[in-house]
Amino acid sequence: MRAGGPEVIEVAEEELAPLKSGEALVRVEAVGLNHVESLVRSGTYPIRFPFPYGVGVEGAGVVLAVGPEVTLPVGTRVCWTGVPGSCATVVIAQAAMLVPLPDPLTFEDGASLAHAGLTAGGLARHWPLSEGSAAVVWGAAGAVGRLLVATLAERGVEVIGIASGGERLEAVRAAGAAHAVDRSAEDVQAAVRAFTGGRGAAAVFDPVGTETYKLSLSLLARRGCLINYGQLSGDLPSVDMKELM
Repeated sequence: MRAGGPEVIEVAEEELAPLKSGEALVRVEAVGLNHVESLVRSGTYPIRFPFPYGVGVEGAGVVLAVGPEVTLPVGTRVCWTGVPGSCATVVIAQAAMLVPLPDPLTFEDGASLAHAGLTAGGLARHWPLSEGSAAVVWGAAGAVGRLLVATLAERGVEVIGIASGGERLEAVRAAGAAHAVDRSAEDVQAAVRAFTGGRGAAAVFDPVGTETYKLSLSLLARRGCLINYGQLSGDLPSVDMKELM
């Protein structure tokens, strides 16, 4: 893949290099695609990657061969993230990046969970919340959103999940949210203030970006934290420090 529109994506063949120490060769059975793929291609992603760029960073498959100092058995079902070029027949990955896939999970499950699970876990650690505190999760019906809702709820956090539409709201509640807000039909700010007794949330997790930035700030309690982890609607505006006072 090179910079440009969808038309620049090409299928190509390349020779496999010999496995180095710590590497494994994996047959790819399923791949997850992220919005970040289109951002990288369009050149709008904050982190710049060199082109040509292999599409896909997460997937699941079966270990075919291993290099020196790798203890992972050949034939192990694994999933991963952080391996560029995963949209391929086979990939060479650092064995440390491969996680054995439990038998109840399909390859499709593994390919869709690895990146989202790692992201949700990292977000929950980034701003630890005490039991009983309130947190707002935008995009709560998405892959990262539902895992983040479940992680926070398991820790005793009162989660307010924001999504659009009936079925998506049910998915948010099923993940463990104490409250689900329909952003397409409700006043989000009024709902969050009502659920928190007017105090606001201790944290807001926002992958949307410029469209929700100012609203997210208004949902915070004093000394609350806004964690932005995506720019689905565009880059964040410049921060006006007066808005944080």
